[in-house]
Amino acid sequence: MSLFLLLLAQASGEIVVTGKRLEEAHQQCVRGGCTPLRDAQASIALAEARFRTGKYLDAKSVLAGAISRNKGKAESDPKPVAAIYEAYATVALHEGNQDDYRRAVASQVHVLKDNLPPDDPAVLAATTALGDMWVKTGTAMRAEAAYRASEDAALKSGNDRAAMLAGMKRVWLLTATDRPKDARAKLDELDRRTLAQQPGYATALRVLRLRIAAKDAEGENLDRLIRSLGQGQDEAPVLLKAPPYELDAAAQLQEARGRARSYLGSSAAFGSRADADVDPDPYRSSDLDAIQWADVGFWIRPDGTTADAEVLRQSSGNPWTDLVLRQIAQRRYSARAAGSGDDGQGYYKVERLTRRSKYVVPTNSLISRRVAVGGFETLDLTEEADQAERASR
Repeated sequence: MSLFLLLLAQASGEIVVTGKRLEEAHQQCVRGGCTPLRDAQASIALAEARFRTGKYLDAKSVLAGAISRNKGKAESDPKPVAAIYEAYATVALHEGNQDDYRRAVASQVHVLKDNLPPDDPAVLAATTALGDMWVKTGTAMRAEAAYRASEDAALKSGNDRAAMLAGMKRVWLLTATDRPKDARAKLDELDRRTLAQQPGYATALRVLRLRIAAKDAEGENLDRLIRSLGQGQDEAPVLLKAPPYELDAAAQLQEARGRARSYLGSSAAFGSRADADVDPDPYRSSDLDAIQWADVGFWIRPDGTTADAEVLRQSSGNPWTDLVLRQIAQRRYSARAAGSGDDGQGYYKVERLTRRSKYVVPTNSLISRRVAVGGFETLDLTEEADQAERASR
């Protein structure tokens, strides 16, 4: 469970509200009248409210202020301080500032590892955070190296749970990078560990194996795999298969830039005059993209198919929502028994999708600008709400 969600769940009713009382609670912390825990709760709650309405920069500002007030208190209050960094990292990733995202994740990990015992649940959860960060920023080799280092360190220290988590992340990454043979070999190794016999880990490993198999399955074979993983009535279905998103205009341009750079690099290797370091289509000082986001809701039927995907709310001028709706229509989730009171509807899910972007300094400019690069950052709003509600019971 996310550390910052746990803090939100622990907050009193005077904090976890939107509107005037939430602003007042946050202002009290700005004036220095809060403990680090209360500051984290109030600041994250306010930032989360602003994030949901698409005010990403406002959310970052709230969290940056909380970091400034509390970064010197990491030794006495590591979990609240780490939670603020984690929330800031999430917003920075969606806003497109990868440098801020990387720094926040690194700070979160250091705060926890430097100030808590190695077997603390928060440290376990942060074990793979650096690898996750490299995955999000599109650096698979660094991600695999980070996961491997985390797993090796955990095994050396006898921390079986952290080692299993890092190992499962390696399986997922090997599958995502089209190395199914290596993924299965690693999964077989994990299955032989004593911890794999515990119900929770056994289920997680089974899901991984099914996802590897589902990657190449179609038709009746895919249906059989999906039915084989039943879900409890209160559990969210597990995504087993999803096609890639179609390329929007930004993604097409990014792909063309990549092909051109690859060609120039190959030409330079064979002695051509082409300069491999020259961007074939440089960003201009006039290039500037706004933050674009959408909240999409859809049903996951008991048989694992999706239905009735729709845009619930969004920023203005989004040209890509049809691509998202088509992708969701082709997803397949694990099957589950229909509940007595849901009329076979299944599980309703809401996802926040933000068009992926990054900051660059264009040619002949000194000012960093946000530009779209294609693809989407995704946040499961349904899962976050469910986790916070369960933690508060």
